[in-house]
Amino acid sequence: MRHILISCMLVGVLGGCAGSNEHLTRLQEENQQLQQQLTTVQQSLDTLTAEKNILDDRVADLTRVSGTLQREKRARVEEAEQLRRAMRTFVQAQMDALRQFSLRQEFFDYIGAELVNRQHSGDENLTLVDSGNPLPGKGALLSLRGYFIVPCRLHLLVFRPAEDLWEVVEVSPLLEVAQAGLNQVDLDVPLAVQAGDILGFAFVGPVGIPYDDKTGNTLLFSDPLKNGSRVHIPATKGTPNRRAYSIGGVGLFQ
Repeated sequence: MRHILISCMLVGVLGGCAGSNEHLTRLQEENQQLQQQLTTVQQSLDTLTAEKNILDDRVADLTRVSGTLQREKRARVEEAEQLRRAMRTFVQAQMDALRQFSLRQEFFDYIGAELVNRQHSGDENLTLVDSGNPLPGKGALLSLRGYFIVPCRLHLLVFRPAEDLWEVVEVSPLLEVAQAGLNQVDLDVPLAVQAGDILGFAFVGPVGIPYDDKTGNTLLFSDPLKNGSRVHIPATKGTPNRRAYSIGGVGLFQ
């Protein structure tokens, strides 16, 4: 009986050892697989790191190139702006010289009433429309000229006839007359005009121009007029409210 028990115990021990060996073998195989996977992942990580380094180098190169292009662009823009400023200064000087020469030689045309002192004055914030002196041709309006009795401010307007309406097609910036007497105020930018256009003078504050009653064909408007405004023009001949104002426009017309 003792031999039988010892034999059974040996069989159990041997069976347990065999089971432990199989479990150890599986663990070794799994460990080997994990090592292989870790190696694969490490290789992939190394590859991605290398690609990232290459991309970082490219980004750095592109950043340097972009910075160089931006500096060159700024340099070209500054150079072009300097050239434009120089050209504008040159052209403006030439225009001023031509304008002064033309004024001395009466080279430009004056369209308006006679520039003399007159009997009456007064009123404020009126727009004077000189319906009796339409422009003779297409061209450019360069200045206004007038006999002023007080300093004043005004806009120069260009009206264009359309059937029984006149439409405001050009409005100058605010012009300032600094002193009384015969003065000419030049426009910074000439106004384009067509044959038949009518000039208007919109005073902001005192109307600094004298006038005579019952002569001329100047119409008066108290409502503010702007670019695009339209007004009905009544006939003035034979009416008692006709006025002549000492003001007009200067330009070059065909």
